[in-house]
Amino acid sequence: MPRAGPMDELLRLSGVGKRQRRGEGSVTVLADVSLAVAEREIGAVVGSPGSGKTTLLEIAAGMVCPDGGGVCFGGVELNTLSRRERERLLGREIAWTDRQPPRLPWSIRDHVGLPLATGRGHGSRELRELAGEALERLGVHGGARRRWVELSDWEQVLVGFARVAVCRPRLALIDGLFDGLGRHKTQQAGDLLRDLVDELGCSVLISASDLQNVLVAERVWELERRGRLRLLADRTTGGGTVVEFPASAARGGGGHGAGA
Repeated sequence: MPRAGPMDELLRLSGVGKRQRRGEGSVTVLADVSLAVAEREIGAVVGSPGSGKTTLLEIAAGMVCPDGGGVCFGGVELNTLSRRERERLLGREIAWTDRQPPRLPWSIRDHVGLPLATGRGHGSRELRELAGEALERLGVHGGARRRWVELSDWEQVLVGFARVAVCRPRLALIDGLFDGLGRHKTQQAGDLLRDLVDELGCSVLISASDLQNVLVAERVWELERRGRLRLLADRTTGGGTVVEFPASAARGGGGHGAGA
């Protein structure tokens, strides 16, 4: 896929709308949603369960088509691509990770290596080696044998990060991975993610249930009732902030350690 368009903006959703069937009728999940994520930026969307966060990320990934509006990734409108072309983005330029167990009873090593199997030309042995190296690096041992159900919440986060590290994408979409970790582990996860962004040069869009789960983000939007999106917090500019980040989220200009 061509890397066209302004380098300071990687992803833009413009006036996106989506309705879903509920029973005999339908409900509005997203209504005129617009946001942008810049190169190397970590953005986040927060909202209550069922508010449409996952649907928003699926539309950003090209996995789901909106009913209205547009999605531009790397200067290319996703609605101009065929379904196969959009699918090829996953595992190549876009990485998706969440807390959902794999549909098949793979080992976590196979789960991590799966994105590379999409049009990358890697052999099965190379896939296993790359995935195993990523897991070991992040401190998840025994990847060749272990299954998703055997992992702690924290290990599931590390496996999700390993999928991103192996894919080396331009954009990582992280759905619900930070929820329920507790303050210390949330901080640690944020530091690890910032290290990945610095290393890979990618952008990130996270969904989470609460602002406290995504303090690593530069900008946070909130999905409100009836699918409306509003800017909740912003540390990228001096103005335009609707709600300030909590004092505990303020960071200096120094680096971010991975933590133990």
